Amino acid sequence: MTAQGEHRAAERPLTGRGAHLAVELPLTGRGEHLAVDPSLTGQGEQRAVESPLTARGEHRAIGLPLTVQGAQRAVELPLTAQGERTPVEPSLTGLERTALLTAALRAAETSRPDRLYTDPYAAGLAGEAGWALLAEVAAAGRRRTAGRDVPSTPDFNAIRTRFLDDHLRRLTREQGIRQVVSAPAGLDTRAWRLRWPDGTRWFEIDRPALLDHKRRRLAEATPRADLRTVAADLTGPDWEQSLHASGYDPTRPSVWVLEGLLYYLPEDAVRRLLTRIAACSAPGSEIAADLVNTAALTLSDMRPLLAVFEEWGTPWVSGSDEPEHLFDTCGYTVTARQPGDEEADFGRWPDPVVPREVPGARRVFFVHGSLRAPR
Repeated sequence: MTAQGEHRAAERPLTGRGAHLAVELPLTGRGEHLAVDPSLTGQGEQRAVESPLTARGEHRAIGLPLTVQGAQRAVELPLTAQGERTPVEPSLTGLERTALLTAALRAAETSRPDRLYTDPYAAGLAGEAGWALLAEVAAAGRRRTAGRDVPSTPDFNAIRTRFLDDHLRRLTREQGIRQVVSAPAGLDTRAWRLRWPDGTRWFEIDRPALLDHKRRRLAEATPRADLRTVAADLTGPDWEQSLHASGYDPTRPSVWVLEGLLYYLPEDAVRRLLTRIAACSAPGSEIAADLVNTAALTLSDMRPLLAVFEEWGTPWVSGSDEPEHLFDTCGYTVTARQPGDEEADFGRWPDPVVPREVPGARRVFFVHGSLRAPR
């Protein structure tokens, strides 16, 4: 961060060669497009440009530092039988590909003049497939249902990323926690783009194919923490053993980050996972996660967005109206904030914050808190 509390751009691009990649994607079958056209400042930071999601037929630019020869190259995507360009990542499952969408959202946020953070690696991690997934979400977001716009997925992701950035900085710098577990890691780049105190050990748990994709795309980047990767499925039987083998010390406090995961799991699987995490955490450990309420799974104004995830084979299947109680039953004392609340706004949440006692409203919760007692 700068002295003013802003996030400074990370010093290094995704690779060491410095060329720029221009990508043009069709947003929908109706001729809307998402354009990518990068620029760097003299200090190697990404120059802010306008948001990429536009009205029909317009193009916006997104900063995309990928290499060093200064040339731009356009990427042509394969055509489907219907004539649409659809890139694929054949080695990734539908759930794993949602990480590409999140990376594209982070790249889009990085391009904004009012960006909440800078992720110079996101565009390269997203690749062509990530931009295509974002195009589908953007198209759904412009449909209108019952006179209302579909909620803003990009703003939610931007606020979530910044909220967790700040929270993890406080825990490592002010509380001295030196073990961070990102579960699942997805294509998050905090270990690379942010500075961490000396001795911080960073564990990334995720499925092997996604970790391999990330390793290849970040091959020339250097993490700023002691990075350990753990190839495991968090719903599987033995990820704890793999985590311990990678150097995780269950006797030392840790902070666990469950970002973009819980709504994909049934409620009983959510409880099992939280309980398993508590069982391998030391006193003084922390947890942070995001989840939605049950109304967010059924409200009509959410259906266009949720239909996209269902089509990908990755439906949202659970939510909680009382996240504090959910985490309490698994050993944690937590606070739940909604985007737009104090410390979870950053001037970017577009909707009123509906009081918790009002029924029937869609809600997103950012939950953070401490392990209540040794398990």
